[in-house]
Amino acid sequence: ATPTGRSADLPARHHRATVRAALAIAGICLLVALTQSWLAFLFVYDDDRGFSLRRVLVLGAVYAWPMVMGWGLLRRWSWWRVLGGIALYMLLMVAVVMLNSTQQQTLAQVMGWLGSVVVIPMAVALCISASGRIRAVAPYLLPVFLLLAAGSTGALSLLAAGVQTPPSWIVALVEAIGAWPAIVGMALLPWLLLAWPVWRLGLGLAQAYRDKRFSDLGYLLAAYWFVILVASALPAVEGAGWLGFTQLLPWLWLPLLAWLLPRWLVPEGAPPTLLVLRVFQQDAAVETLFDRVIDRWRLSGNTVLIAGTDLASRTLDPDDLFTFLGGRLGERFIATPAQVPQRLADFDLQPDPDGRYRVNECYCFDSTWQAALAALVQRSDVVLMDLRGFQAKNAGCRHELGVLSQAPNVQRVVLLHDDRTDRAAAGSDIAGAPLGRFVWVDAGRLSQGKVAHILGQLLA
Repeated sequence: ATPTGRSADLPARHHRATVRAALAIAGICLLVALTQSWLAFLFVYDDDRGFSLRRVLVLGAVYAWPMVMGWGLLRRWSWWRVLGGIALYMLLMVAVVMLNSTQQQTLAQVMGWLGSVVVIPMAVALCISASGRIRAVAPYLLPVFLLLAAGSTGALSLLAAGVQTPPSWIVALVEAIGAWPAIVGMALLPWLLLAWPVWRLGLGLAQAYRDKRFSDLGYLLAAYWFVILVASALPAVEGAGWLGFTQLLPWLWLPLLAWLLPRWLVPEGAPPTLLVLRVFQQDAAVETLFDRVIDRWRLSGNTVLIAGTDLASRTLDPDDLFTFLGGRLGERFIATPAQVPQRLADFDLQPDPDGRYRVNECYCFDSTWQAALAALVQRSDVVLMDLRGFQAKNAGCRHELGVLSQAPNVQRVVLLHDDRTDRAAAGSDIAGAPLGRFVWVDAGRLSQGKVAHILGQLLA
């Protein structure tokens, strides 16, 4: 049966949403890159040949390589796959540059130049998001550390300016504590002065996320582009002076497009809700499942789950991060069953500006998770339960199976298993379920074909 008010063509809607999101990322990256290319020819490059539309387009195509990273964010590619995609893109650009070059250039020269364009910003982007755990925190703290770094740089510049004729206070400071302690102290002193503005910046970032002014995907893409444009602007400043900072201007397209694109990316129809359950203490396996299946589901519907450390790096957002840093994460926990309705009422079930839906979690104690589970099951249309490694001793999972077998509104439950799963024990717990509710899928190895099959079962 199809839930009332929901279209039966959910797989087609999911496909269209995926294509729209990929095209939006490509369009954003091309617009930023072409603007960067035009500004580079206008202010940075000292070239007697001037610039033509053809040269702007070729350089813009080269500068647009971050679209591969954007697609990787959308599809949660591994970094090895992202690097492979960038390598293939650069090989294509080698051919484009060689075919459109008006000067005699060797293949080695072209590849060396393309490497200089890509390697440094890609390395920095890799540092801030190489793993899921780093990616969950580092980009959101990037504005904070940039502000602190700017303060330290300014203080050290002031110190360096007075080296030749140092003011009396610098002389007194060095004599009192020594040269190196004075340098370190000058570098860290702005942090004390900036502590309150930095904290307010973080809270403002969290509030903007709550108000849906940006999505996690849009924020990460903007962070990548900022790093890439800074890496382009700094060498440009050496040759063109302050005009080199015009290379940062294309970044302004990103907040503007974040305001315009939601009108095109708005999802079709009413979203179904997916409940995710799993055997705990299998962090790596569950993280991979989230990357390859659950994150793609977000283009079609909402996701709800009971929070755990195994998915903290995949579900952490600016609101969670600054709530944690402020010591208020305990307020998110459901202390009594009576608090469950209010927590579910606070769920964010509206689409983000990028057209994807958010993941909503319930933080529970041992005394409240069963009440939260019952409420989540009542609100869910489809369930994905990861039973890889499940054994008869997993009492929590067995309770969940019993609840799912009796739930009147759940359309389908997809159970993932592997060669360690005790299917006999699970089968006894769901013996009274309606025929066809539970679908078993062998997920011992999450190949691309298997991922597509699991997602297809959820969308069916």
